[in-house]
Amino acid sequence: MSYIFVPKDFNAPYEVETKKFTLRKLTVEEVEKDYKAVMSSKESLRQIFDDNDDWPADDMTLEKNYEDLQYHQEEFDTNKSFAYTIVTPDNTKCIGCLYIYPFKYGVYDSQVYYWFIDEVNGDLSSPFQIFIKDWIPEVFKLKNIVYPGRSISHGEFKNLAKQLKDKSEN
Repeated sequence: MSYIFVPKDFNAPYEVETKKFTLRKLTVEEVEKDYKAVMSSKESLRQIFDDNDDWPADDMTLEKNYEDLQYHQEEFDTNKSFAYTIVTPDNTKCIGCLYIYPFKYGVYDSQVYYWFIDEVNGDLSSPFQIFIKDWIPEVFKLKNIVYPGRSISHGEFKNLAKQLKDKSEN
């Protein structure tokens, strides 16, 4: 059976509002808010995608961030992955991001990462995790989600992904 992340005609929601935050498609229009959020919590963010990652770099520029957001926007538009900015309910501040990526090697159907700026992480991380554990399966129809760095260590996830990839290629 071939892997299908989401159906070709799938339309991901552009925006979802809750009392504590709003999720909105991450686009280049968000570049200044996103850049400010990323750079305000860069040390913490270096643990989101891997242990002691180099993203974001100390010298990351607004232009580089624009390129990153452009990539995420294109991936969203083609249903290859889905990145959302997380903003305050009044839309004045970016407070984090959510990334929903495919995982095509079996066991899981998707891998999900999210982060919050240090200022709100303690208050929002748990309620957000509860929200997305219901929202993603309901909206995206993804049932076997892995949260690298949260439900499994980055090291364990990388080893598992490598084993499954090698097995699928043989």
